[in-house]
Formats: sequence, structure tokens, C-alpha cells
Amino acid sequence: MVDVKGLWRRLAELASAPTAETPRAPPSQPKDPTRCALDFFSDRFLTIRDIGFFGQFSRSPNGRYVVGWSDRSPDGSRGGHRYAGEGRWILLEGDRLIAQGNLQRPQDGKVADDGTVLISDWLFGDGLDGVLAGFSSEGRQLLHHALAANIDDHALSPDGRMAICRTLNSPGSSDSCKLILFDVHAGQELARWDPEPVSVAGYEFDTDADLVHVVTEEGDRAAYDFTGRLVNATEWQRARIGRGDLNVIKSAIEQAGSDAASEDIAAILQGLAVACSTDADWLRARAFRAKGELLEKLDRDAEALEAYESALLLDPQVGVFRRSEKLRRAVGGTSKTKPPRKGRLEKQADRFGMKHEVVELEKGENKLWRSAAFREWTSIENAALEHYLDGGWSGAAAEGGLILTVIKAASFARLAERNADTYIEALYAQNVAFDEDRYAIGDLLASVRRADIGQLRRNWALISKRSGETPAFYPGVWWDGVEGLFKALGNERLAAIADRFSSAPYDLRAGWPDLTLWRADEVRFVEVKGPSDSIHASQARLVRDLLNPLAHHVTLAEIIQAT
Repeated sequence: MVDVKGLWRRLAELASAPTAETPRAPPSQPKDPTRCALDFFSDRFLTIRDIGFFGQFSRSPNGRYVVGWSDRSPDGSRGGHRYAGEGRWILLEGDRLIAQGNLQRPQDGKVADDGTVLISDWLFGDGLDGVLAGFSSEGRQLLHHALAANIDDHALSPDGRMAICRTLNSPGSSDSCKLILFDVHAGQELARWDPEPVSVAGYEFDTDADLVHVVTEEGDRAAYDFTGRLVNATEWQRARIGRGDLNVIKSAIEQAGSDAASEDIAAILQGLAVACSTDADWLRARAFRAKGELLEKLDRDAEALEAYESALLLDPQVGVFRRSEKLRRAVGGTSKTKPPRKGRLEKQADRFGMKHEVVELEKGENKLWRSAAFREWTSIENAALEHYLDGGWSGAAAEGGLILTVIKAASFARLAERNADTYIEALYAQNVAFDEDRYAIGDLLASVRRADIGQLRRNWALISKRSGETPAFYPGVWWDGVEGLFKALGNERLAAIADRFSSAPYDLRAGWPDLTLWRADEVRFVEVKGPSDSIHASQARLVRDLLNPLAHHVTLAEIIQAT
């Protein structure tokens, strides 16, 4: 019997044997595990099947390196907002994987010409926080900077030395709404400052001149040195005024005097002409109001009146009706506008002795608001705070938490540790269990009048240490707010508030306005009301019995949806 299987096996061996015409191929080399097959999709996404990676990517300016990042759990089942499951970042040189690592929620990777990597980590959970992380081309961590605010965007210099990030609003945090500059290789923050309120298109570094340029969507450039000083302030202001930027124009109007140079006045008026020609009526109304304020400052009353009239025709609640009537009496003429009909909240503000103003915010879903398109959606109070911060104020959205904490920190030369968590109303009302805690009101007020920033800092450390950086019972209160409000009020005004508070501590602990604002020594209290809100009894009592008698500036901010 013929062995058929053996025959076929022998024929196969002969077919595969080398001949003079077909020499045997050399053994194949083992595959380099660092080399990857890269599959780029558009200019945003990258797939590497060899290592199971899919995510976004960016290239170094010289094209040598690629950084990729994936904001998904390791199994790919969860992405975006989550509470567990770290994301991943990778660094490629050509098609070689040279470094990789994990971050909670990596975002917006950058890579320099030397392979230095910069990534923001949005972190797990719901907090207003983030981390800016930097790595060498070998994967060694160079920078880890935790921030108590969300990171909006960031940039890395082409040589990998310098980085900058911009933070979003985080009420009560010293990291809120800042531009922060870093030396990546040293792992250190170099400077921070308040950014100009503009839409940013990008950043450009000139490390030879120690400058970073913030570039707007219109192409204007704000040049900062590495200490945070705006070195081209005059050119920047001129460019923004020419764009009709009302924030810059209002600042220029405040600085301009009756003796201002004619060319400066002409430039401001040209910028106002641009702002007055925008499509949004509410913005045009504010531009005409600003124009009227400038002209009135220059004693050009007839022209100022005309500008105010234009503002009122666009928005009857723009806030210049009384001023226009005063000017009309001075220059003569007939009103083109009727007194605006007062709404429900404005009538309530009048009744309780509060100023009234309308604030336009963008409205989102589920009672979320924001002050501008580049802001994150947040509560109506925090969005209103952003509006005032953009106007040059500092402040906090903490109702009475901030002022009561300042009073407590100022009322004791050295706060006893046993009183760290005792409510200030209980101490001022002497509603305590032990005689040693029954402090004389006169002694507390005397301490307020003598208090200095060192005393407040010592007592704040004790008040806040139980829960980290903020009092457990006032989570919206932070040290920079305590320090800022104390400096703005001064000892005598703070003591006057504490004195009034001591007359009825439990009644006057509630009803404080939503926002506390300060700028230099000017302090404002702002109650924020949405479309269906009303003033509550405790709020009316607090204004009537404490703030109004002390002649404090109290405003009811009526929030309406921006058109």
C-alpha cells in the first residue's frame, strides 16, 4: 500500500528546499516592540492597534514628536465625566513609542520640539479643580501643579521651557480666572495675573525676549513679560478700543479727564462708534450709555443727552433715565422717551431701599447660566458673580458666610481652638454652654477695631483647618475673600457692621445678599434674583436693620436672559 500522506509530506519538503534559483530567505528579525503602526484619522484622532490606543493627538512644531491622550477608562467603557478609571497619554517619536503614562482625565496635550509634554488633567468627580502636568521625553514628571479651578486652555513654548494656562471661574478660589505662567523644567509657577476679558485664539512664546503673547480671535496681541506685566499696554488698549471693546473703552473713559488729549478722545469716540453699530440692542444701549458718560465728562451736555436718549430707546432699563432728565433740564428740550415702567423686582427694590439693575446672562438647561460664551455653565449666583468680576470687581458668592467669617476672625486677638467651629452668632449672643465662652460684646468689638491682617490669618488657619481650606459650615468662603473684604472695609466699617449684628445675632445671621463685592475701598452687596424670584422677609430685614442704616451700597440684580 502506498503511503499517500508520507508522499505528500516528502513532496512539500522538496518544494520548500533551496535551489540555485530560489535561495533560502534569512531568518526574520524579531519585531521592535516600541515601533507602532499609526492610523491617523483627520487632524485630531489617532489609533494604534499594537498598544490598544485610540484618542486625540497633536504634533510638535518641528513634526518630530506626537503626543496622544485618551480620556477613557482602561477598558474603554467610560469616557468624560466619571469617578474612576484613569485615562492614558503616550509620546511617539516617529513611529516609536518612547513614553507613556496615566492621568485621571487627560486633555489637550501639547508637545515641544525637544519632546517635553504638557497635559491638563480635569480630574475625577464634580469639583472645580484640575492639574497641569508636564513630562520629559523619557516620561519623567517635570511639573505637577494642582489648581482649585478648572483649566480652560494652556500652551507650551516650542523649546519646552515655558507653559501658560488660563483658569475658569471658581468662586472663592485664588486660582479663579487667572493666567498662570510656569517654568516647566524647574516645575515652578513664575507669575499669575488677571487676564484681559477677551476671547483667546492662542498663545505665542518669545523665550529669547522673555515674553508670552495672548492672541485674540481678531489677531490683537497682549504681550506679557515673565512677571505678568503687560508690556504693550498702550498698543493693546488702542487696538481694543478700535475694535469697540466696551470693557477697555469704559476703563479708558474712567481714566480720561477733561484735559485728555484730543487724539485720545477721538480714538475713544471712534471705538464707541464701532460698539454702537453692533447687532445686539442690549450691547448698543450700553455703548450709547458709555458715549454719553464720556461726553458728559467733557461738558458736552447736549451731545451726552442725545447719546443717553439713544440708549434709552434701545433699552429703557439701561440705567440713565434720571441722568438724561437732569441733563435735559440743564440744556432744555423735550424728552424723546417716557419713564420706563417699573417691573415687579424694581418696585420691590425701591420699597426696601435697594438699587436696581438688570444683568443679562446666557441661560442654559436645568437652571444653569453663564456670563459669556467662553464661561462654563453654573448657578445663577456664580454667573452673576462672573459678570461683576469681568467688570473689575473682586468678590464671592457666599451670602453671609464671608462677612460673618471676617467678623469672627477679627473678634478675637487669638481664637481659642474650642471655638473654631462655634457659630459667631452663638458667641455674640452668649448662647454657649460654658462661662469661659461668654465674651463681653464690648471686648469683641474692641478686638475688631484693633484687628490686623496677621490676626485674621492666625484665626483663619484655626477656623478652616477642620475641613482643609474653607470653614466646614461656609464652603464658599476662602482666605483670599476674607483678606480682600477685610482690607476693603477697614476696621471701623467692619466694627460698625459687627456692632449692628450684635443687637440681634440670630436674626441678622440670615438674609445676607448673595454676592459680596469689593474694589479698592468700595464694597457692594448684591442680591441676585432670577425671573420668578422675590425678596424674602429675612433679606428685607437684613437690609432694613443693618445695611441701609450703615449706608452700604445694596443692589438687587435682576437677571434676564441675554438675546
